[in-house]
Amino acid sequence: MVERMRLDKFISRYGGISRRESKKLIRAGKVKVNDIIVRNDDLKISVGDKVFLDGKELQPFGYVYIVLYKPVGYVSSRSSVDGESVFKFIMAPFNKELSIAGRLDKDAEGMLLLSNDGDFVHSVISPKNRIEKEYIVKVRDRIEEKFIKKMKEPVVLKDGEILKAEHVENIGDDRLLIVLTEGKYHEIKRMVKACGNEVMRIKRIRVGGFRLPDELLPGEWRELKGFEIKKITGVSPR
Repeated sequence: MVERMRLDKFISRYGGISRRESKKLIRAGKVKVNDIIVRNDDLKISVGDKVFLDGKELQPFGYVYIVLYKPVGYVSSRSSVDGESVFKFIMAPFNKELSIAGRLDKDAEGMLLLSNDGDFVHSVISPKNRIEKEYIVKVRDRIEEKFIKKMKEPVVLKDGEILKAEHVENIGDDRLLIVLTEGKYHEIKRMVKACGNEVMRIKRIRVGGFRLPDELLPGEWRELKGFEIKKITGVSPR
């Protein structure tokens, strides 16, 4: 926690509510600091002070790193214009600070990484870091050798853009394992279409050296451990 933080800012951040709402609650006598009701919203909170909102102690947090199993049908943004947001699953005060380290399309599922550590997010999505993202892809038509051969080579689109997977493997009659390092817009869908097939389902199962945990069901999430974060970026968390 930052030393000497205003009470309304403290309530807003660690209570997961707006500054305006935090001021209202403070003035309504809903907040205690060290067991004393405080109605002064600009009171300075120091390290070691205990703050209670409606009788519940608020726990300060620092950098947060989480993995979420994104279900099909949810958008990887805070906007609900195109559908329900994945952020609805994260019922925690730090929700409003999180950014997604590599989005998934609405019709895709699998691993989403989120954090309030901007360096971590940038490290995961930056093409220059070449962090691998692994996907299981179901396609419309039965996979033929000609199709696989095209997918393994650089795919040149009609506009001249070149797409290249790090690894492509046939793992079933209509399923592929694809590894990317760049994460361009609809990259897998455009590659598959250019090679004469169509994507029916995409599931991301790995980022870096970290795989989607088996225990997570669609819509579930948990915080990452330090060694897991290092598996993703190669660097220990701050």
